Amino acid sequence: MHIMSDCAARLGSRFNLIFDPHGNRLFHNAYGDFREQALGLTVGVRTPGGEVWHLPFGGTGRIFPYLQQRATLTTIEYCGVHPGLWVEFVLKVRAPFYPRDAKLSCAPFYYVDLTVRPLKKWRWTSCKEPLQQGEIVFALGGEGVRFTREEGRFRYAFPSTSEQQAIEAGKSRVVASQTMLVRSTITCQDGEPVGPNAVVKPFDLRQGGETTLQLVWSAWSDEPVLEAYGEPAPFKYHEFFPSEAKMVVWAQKNRKTVEKHCDFLDGLFEQWSLGRATSNLAALALHSFLANSWWATRKGGKDWFSVWEGSCYFHSTIDVEYNDSLLYFALWPELLDMLLDEWPEFQIDGRQTIGPQAKGTAFLCHDMGSKHVVGRQVYPHHMEVEENANYLLLLAARTFFTGEPELARRQMPVCRKLGEFIVQADTDGTGFPDKGTANTIDDASPALQYGREQVYLAVKAQAALWALAEMEEHLFGGKESKAERWRASVAKGIKTLNEKGWVGDHFAVTLDRTTEGLTDPWTHEPLPPGELKGWNDYSIYTANGLLYLFLANMKMPRWKMARFADDIENAELATRTPYGCTHTAKGDPIVWISQNLWRDYVAAYMGIDMLDNVEAYWEYQALTGDNLDSSLYYDTTHQNNLNFYPRGATVFGAALCAAGLRLNAVTRELRLAPTRTTLRVPLLPFVDWQKMRAPWLIVRCREGVPVAQITERDLLKGWKVHVAGAELENA
Repeated sequence: MHIMSDCAARLGSRFNLIFDPHGNRLFHNAYGDFREQALGLTVGVRTPGGEVWHLPFGGTGRIFPYLQQRATLTTIEYCGVHPGLWVEFVLKVRAPFYPRDAKLSCAPFYYVDLTVRPLKKWRWTSCKEPLQQGEIVFALGGEGVRFTREEGRFRYAFPSTSEQQAIEAGKSRVVASQTMLVRSTITCQDGEPVGPNAVVKPFDLRQGGETTLQLVWSAWSDEPVLEAYGEPAPFKYHEFFPSEAKMVVWAQKNRKTVEKHCDFLDGLFEQWSLGRATSNLAALALHSFLANSWWATRKGGKDWFSVWEGSCYFHSTIDVEYNDSLLYFALWPELLDMLLDEWPEFQIDGRQTIGPQAKGTAFLCHDMGSKHVVGRQVYPHHMEVEENANYLLLLAARTFFTGEPELARRQMPVCRKLGEFIVQADTDGTGFPDKGTANTIDDASPALQYGREQVYLAVKAQAALWALAEMEEHLFGGKESKAERWRASVAKGIKTLNEKGWVGDHFAVTLDRTTEGLTDPWTHEPLPPGELKGWNDYSIYTANGLLYLFLANMKMPRWKMARFADDIENAELATRTPYGCTHTAKGDPIVWISQNLWRDYVAAYMGIDMLDNVEAYWEYQALTGDNLDSSLYYDTTHQNNLNFYPRGATVFGAALCAAGLRLNAVTRELRLAPTRTTLRVPLLPFVDWQKMRAPWLIVRCREGVPVAQITERDLLKGWKVHVAGAELENA
């Protein structure tokens, strides 16, 4: 594919290498800004005459004339071709990641391979004097970076300033800072260090083979970086390795096994039928997500896991994790468990928003801190109904998807306070919240962003209360259950939605048509009097709250589902741009890629195939990845700046939703409704990661009849499996 910025990143360990070919540089990101330390990386070949040809990451030589790139979930490859020298040079960086293997995934090291080989064929050209001998070169430089050479390795270090950020009235300021030394090591598997900052290896291509220089690039922090509730929290990897040196020895000794596991994972996202754009987007999204992650150990031994909100630096914003969690459901649900236990530590008395009548209610904070400090919300305003609904939907989906009730049982007292807040936020009895309605779409028009009685937020609130009722009945049966209270509120909301929400061929944005009494949560100033522009616009968000009900195969409220389907199709047509759909048709010109993906996945459960839209989303990533300020996954189009962003993890719902997967482990029922009559996707929740075995759903159309097959059926033993719309064959 076309070369673009990408990132090697570790799970929770703050060792990220960001490759920026457009800027001809490499960034080492550790504890601060993603462009924290610029490095000049020379990787290429030196000819016998001393000329250096290298990839576009720095250096004083010349850049290969032909460049290409490939990425998987665990690898990045940049390739340079020189037809005049008749050589091909490949830099391959492997960032080990494997679901449910914390030791492998957290260890802060990379396998780095530099390979030179002769060209076998280059179009219709030939070379009279091919380069046959020379040196593979790996060299680093950087302003303010200190290099030291040791036997078999060299090290470098630079200072990092991490800042605690406060945001008040929309303005950011630094309230505390911490300067630490970032240390990194380049260990030679072969080849020899030359001077304090380079490694070389001779090559001879006269026999037609190839030569590879293998390195291990590692980092280590002896001191904690994250501050959690005023206490230092060391990185998780300290549980597995006593020192960097022993970690590197482990990495070298276990390389074959580590790479075998990574190849298996990569294959699941390369061998499906969802196309190259989806595979590419999944790779970039995972790399960006990992670059934002923190995994540390709190005082007393309890784990802390959180994910920065990209260029915003907030820790595990609930509304962002609502989308990111498709990655957890697909690969690693235990990561979500930590978040579901952490968020309730950040709750606020509901009376602060609603008034005295909301005694006994609560709402969750938007985030849990920023930069390197966890302990309080930093975002300048709350999103009360939004975050409560997100939490309830995530917890319910996790409960039914895994069949494990303890987390929900433990958090049920909090859930009831959150549910009661949603009920009380409806002050006029319509079932539509009119208090605490600011939401995640924080660059949208007032109607969509914080309007009263929003249809999007009302539907999500209905889904959340319904999910809470389902959890109550599962945990308590008819005893001590408040399920009926939650369902009564849902019924009111659905009645209002049916009577007032539908405007011709789509759902309105809000029921409230005026600005009277409406206050901007950013400025705390009232809006000018008049009509609330865009109240009846097309929007891509109406059905946003339905996805987790589908995924966990929960019973659905009595919505008019055909209307949701019509709304999705008509809004998609009205809001389409070359890179995806805008928030609404008239007032919001910005595209959020993650929300487009989410809409596509909800549509898939309704039998609407929008999965090819991913081509437009990937095209935008390729555009931003080789252009001004290239910044890994970019979630928003030009009018906003959500870059280095984790929300691309939404793409990990692709295989689940293309299969129409509905999984309820409480009833041991798996229902599949494939979106396409030709489909090949892994059933990710049933993968045996230890044995590296995966069941695949394969659908083919034979003489006009869809026929489905599930491979490795023994991995689904004990499950009731139903495939809708296709005959199910035995593998």
